[in-house]
Formats: sequence, structure tokens, C-alpha cells
Amino acid sequence: MSALQDSRHLSDERAMPNLKDLFFSFDGRIGRKAWWLGTIVLAAASIAGTLLIDPSVLDYKRQARHLPNWSDTIWQLALIIPGTALMVKRFNDRDRPHWLGYVYGVLGAVLTAGPHFGLFTPGHTNSVETVILVIFTLAFFFAFVDNGFLRGTKGPNDYGPDPFEGSEPTR
Repeated sequence: MSALQDSRHLSDERAMPNLKDLFFSFDGRIGRKAWWLGTIVLAAASIAGTLLIDPSVLDYKRQARHLPNWSDTIWQLALIIPGTALMVKRFNDRDRPHWLGYVYGVLGAVLTAGPHFGLFTPGHTNSVETVILVIFTLAFFFAFVDNGFLRGTKGPNDYGPDPFEGSEPTR
């Protein structure tokens, strides 16, 4: 392998961490490619888990009276951990405050568990819940655009090297 091929290989490794680090490490930075891969994997796991746990979610007639399912809620809450890891590292790459990704994890947990406590249930939301849902929706839209479409900080920042340059960590 030539030096040029070797440097490309190292750069690719930095741009795409292994799955354990991608989903369970809260340190460093990831690029958009890794974020999209992780997001698609988590979305597929979310849908597959829900269908395995509660196949009746596909029953159109039951949808109107569908009550929250604790087994599915626990599954979705478990997926918030790797989702938060993705958000933290992607926000790190964008040079946003480190804590911002954790805020989104908390918002996701509130939305996931809320229906068990009478919050955010379709057809039964009050005006305060509606305002909260609009704020959450706008916040998640911001995160989606910021993480999924905008390039990270060029070069090293406080959270580590640029995932595309393969530079040494700054910490």
C-alpha cells in the first residue's frame, strides 16, 4: 500500500468510527456521513423493534385507541442512548456546546415516556402541550438540519481533530 493510499485509509477510519464508538462514545467528533449512517441504523432499529414488540401498531382501526406500550417505550428509551451519542459528537463537530446533545436526549425521553403519564397523546393534547410540541418540533428540525446538512468546523476544535483531515487531537 502506497503512502497516499495509507493516508486515505487513515482518513476514512477517522471519518467513520467503529460501531461501538459511533453509538456508545460521547467523545470526539463525527462527520455527516457517520451521523447519517447512525441515524438510519437507529431509525431501522426503532421501527423493527416496535413491529416485533407490538405488531398491532400496523392495525389502522386500532390506531385511534392505541395505548402506549411499556415494552416498546423501554426499547425506544434504550435507543435514545446511542442517538444522544450521535448528537453529542455531531454537535461537537459543529463546535456547538457539548451539553446541547444531551438536551436533545432529554427531550427525546420526555416525548417517548410522556404518553404513559397522559402527556402528548394524539387527540388529547391541551394548548400548553401543543405549544411544547411545536417548540420540540422546531428544536428537532434545527438539530436535523445542523447535524445532517451543515459541514463541521474545519480543522481541529476543542472536541478533537476534524474527522476529514486525520489530524492529531488537540486535547
